[in-house]
Amino acid sequence: MEKESAKFRLPLIAVRVHEHEKLNVCLRDILMDMSEFIPDRVSNQVNQQSYFDNKWLSQAELHKTEDNNLQKLVKFVEETANQKIPKPEPEPAPVLSIMSMWCIVSKPGLVGERHNHSGRVSGVYYVDAGASGAQNGGLLQFYLDRQSAQPTHIIEPESGVLYLFPSMLEHSVSRYDGASPRIVIALNLS
Repeated sequence: MEKESAKFRLPLIAVRVHEHEKLNVCLRDILMDMSEFIPDRVSNQVNQQSYFDNKWLSQAELHKTEDNNLQKLVKFVEETANQKIPKPEPEPAPVLSIMSMWCIVSKPGLVGERHNHSGRVSGVYYVDAGASGAQNGGLLQFYLDRQSAQPTHIIEPESGVLYLFPSMLEHSVSRYDGASPRIVIALNLS
């Protein structure tokens, strides 16, 4: 469902990560191990409010992990953001870098409430999009019209794709009912 007017043109960049299949196998193993041995963080916010239920959440410092595969993703995200995000004119913008990065392992029944992020640019990388789609949900929804309860854009996420968007852009995730867990890495750049 996309409204045709320029007022509702979605400021989204979607980039498939090079050789994502190989990277995602390694990331899946690392993140699923973490989800089994590290307690759910509940929330990474100061007020401990969580926008998601029925999930496992890591700390927001994955970008500081020394794992080579996570560092490959960090490098790809930062290079992509600095190449593709328009710079404010006339002054040169500082280099964008990740200030927070976390993993969400979604279980069947997960719902992501409408929210936005801090920073300049936010993103989400799908290590494993699970069984997302019209039947199983888990759709990424964006709200360009802040007055409306209905999303202006709905994206069916794909494994191996990085989605970048302005941090202030409100978004949510429709109820996920797929049988397999989904593994998502979310991040903020500043």
